[in-house]
Amino acid sequence: MSTDLPAALRALHYSETDIPRLTEAFPPAVTEYLEDFSVQEIRDIVETLLYVYIAQNSCYQQGRGQGVVEQSCFAYTAGPLFALREVGLIEERSWHGMTIIRITAAGERVALPLMDARHRDLEIDTLVRYIHPAVPILLAGTVKGSYVNKTFPASLPESERTFVGFLLNNNPMLFEECEQFASRLRQAGCAVLAYAYDLDSCRADGTAYAFPPEFTHILKDVLEAIDPAVRDHYDQRFGEFYARYTALRFLATGEDQDMIRSSAAGRRELVRTLDYLGDAVYILEHIPRNAEDTPARFMIRDRALCETRLEELGRVLMREVAMVLDGEAGCGEADSSARDLPKPSSTAVIPGEIPDMGGDIPSGAMSVPDIPTVKEDAAVEEDEPEREDAAADVVETAPVSTPTKNRKRNQQKAPLPEKKPPFMPAADLPVPAPGDDLDVFLGYTGEGEIVRWSPGKLNNGHMIILGGSGAGKTETIRCIAGELNARQMPVVLLDFHGDMAATSGALRSYKIKEGSAYYFNPLELDTDIDEITPLRATSDFVDAISINFPTLGIQQRRKIKNIIKDCYRMGGITADPETWSRRLDFDDIEREIMDCEDEAIPAYLEDIFDYKLFSGDEKISIPTILSGGVTHINLNALPESLRYLFADLFLRRIYYTLQATGEIPRGTKDEKEKFRLFVIVDEAKLLVSQKSGSKTTVKAVLNKYATEMRKFGVSLILASQLIAHFNEEILANIAVKFCMRAENKKQAQENAKFFEVGEADLMNFQPGEGILIIGSERLNVRIVPASERHL
Repeated sequence: MSTDLPAALRALHYSETDIPRLTEAFPPAVTEYLEDFSVQEIRDIVETLLYVYIAQNSCYQQGRGQGVVEQSCFAYTAGPLFALREVGLIEERSWHGMTIIRITAAGERVALPLMDARHRDLEIDTLVRYIHPAVPILLAGTVKGSYVNKTFPASLPESERTFVGFLLNNNPMLFEECEQFASRLRQAGCAVLAYAYDLDSCRADGTAYAFPPEFTHILKDVLEAIDPAVRDHYDQRFGEFYARYTALRFLATGEDQDMIRSSAAGRRELVRTLDYLGDAVYILEHIPRNAEDTPARFMIRDRALCETRLEELGRVLMREVAMVLDGEAGCGEADSSARDLPKPSSTAVIPGEIPDMGGDIPSGAMSVPDIPTVKEDAAVEEDEPEREDAAADVVETAPVSTPTKNRKRNQQKAPLPEKKPPFMPAADLPVPAPGDDLDVFLGYTGEGEIVRWSPGKLNNGHMIILGGSGAGKTETIRCIAGELNARQMPVVLLDFHGDMAATSGALRSYKIKEGSAYYFNPLELDTDIDEITPLRATSDFVDAISINFPTLGIQQRRKIKNIIKDCYRMGGITADPETWSRRLDFDDIEREIMDCEDEAIPAYLEDIFDYKLFSGDEKISIPTILSGGVTHINLNALPESLRYLFADLFLRRIYYTLQATGEIPRGTKDEKEKFRLFVIVDEAKLLVSQKSGSKTTVKAVLNKYATEMRKFGVSLILASQLIAHFNEEILANIAVKFCMRAENKKQAQENAKFFEVGEADLMNFQPGEGILIIGSERLNVRIVPASERHL
């Protein structure tokens, strides 16, 4: 057996005692097939297999995982996926108009011991110490919902169709605790991020954490490590809350009747709630509380009064949930049967005809309008005195509202006031000089307080900057680049418009244009970078071509790949690193492709060859870029399609170069040592959106950067006009978000929803002003321009 497979497992942090057993799990044919790959390629193949194995629960039907949508695998290049298909460890299938990738029986036999080893290596005691005890109890199946043993949303769910969705929406602290638990499992290799789809309804649930089949065993271990009294307390209370939620939802929407019928606790809660509703309903027949399967029969007498009292009960339920999660209700809580209901509202009964609803209420028969969970936009934008009760926004939310799309959640973050305090004159404010730390000076708040960006103190060093034309995005980028350069931090600017170059400090500039002297060859290999093999370089190049030219067919892609592989062979370049010092001339590839019998292929690629995009006299050196200073890559003179292609392949090469350098050691104290490069991308939408204008399709390079590059010391600073240019997975990995002036009403509407402010705020900002979100802190900030700085 080749030593490459054990070396790859070692690189994946499997223990020496486990490696012999794990290698035996690979069939002999697979082991023989892997002998042609390098250690890094085998590592990627194994990691991709585990990704598919874990993420197969992200697409589900009737509660069972069906696979992972192909789009989720864009973070991986085609090489590992192709290899896994070749040896029969994964397969593709079409499902509801989507391409689903799923693991085969042979692949499962390989993945099971690999995941079992990761499960055994989990430090359960440490995991329990850092999570709220309610989290594993909630996820273990005490209550039913679409997240149990399958997925957990990476952002707040948009509806409250399930009890879990209700809890998360109305208790941000609980969502954060659950998200941290899922994130810790992901760091341990026991969870992944993927796009979640409910195939029963063809509904996209956004980005979610997907858990492996072993998740039930992980939860069992965690639950056993929790104090039994605490565990029983939360288990009992969640059961009570679930019964009350189900009864309220049934009365508001007519849904969940089967749950009421099958649950004694649900039937008791329904009777209790009907008693509270009083003259708002008409009880047709009182059912004994110990009845086996018959819910109470009733009619709505006064719909408005019924809705009002249901809202009151919803608020009571939310308060009690919050008290239990905050620890204000101890384990010795009294029996729920002694719970006092709120005093009924004194709203007058409005006489009216009683609707004919004899018998049990049918599902959907009660057409109750949505109960608003927040005030309407117009009300938010009015000048109101600030309320003293900080929880007032929370208790106004009702748990029984039907889903409303893109609604605001003011119970989590208070909106910024409509009238901002005026910014102090710039002349009255001192401008600090750059220091030896990484606290980057940005500007001032309206009250004159200094605002700094400290990437080394945050979860990640990524930032997005939004704003229309003339808002000051470019000047903000110049300021940040200048501040970083003054601290001897390497910066690379990918400039699609040619206007990002710093106005001060040393600048290394490369203008890429037709016949330019500057180039980089994406197919050139480096003996110092094991990650870039002939197969990986070929796959990446074809991937980038495919993304930029989506109409390029599968057979045409295969022909391009075969041509490049033949050019490597003719040049004497093989998988042996000893041959990688030989140069593959891009002109040789051009000749072979232009002679291709398929005329469509030269037509697709002729612009690359006409502009001599990957050939020239002076190679752009990535080691030189990493040595320090500001490097400006000016792509303005290229057609838009070639700008993206160059940027995509250039960022991939940076990724592999830093990957070969190794991860930043954990526990690094010096903030500057946590970063090796700051990458600034203008018009980042060119690296995110497909040509079709889809906002949900993510291009591989930016997705990989946002989720993976942090551990290799990269900070991403991305500029664009709209928040919609970034998908949920990318936003979840961006610690700092800065929104500047909108160019028009459409931009203001899009961005105002995310930042939870009025559209007028975004339309009325002056150049350089904006709303800055750092973690949970929200500030109105004015950027101090470069001309006023000590750079």
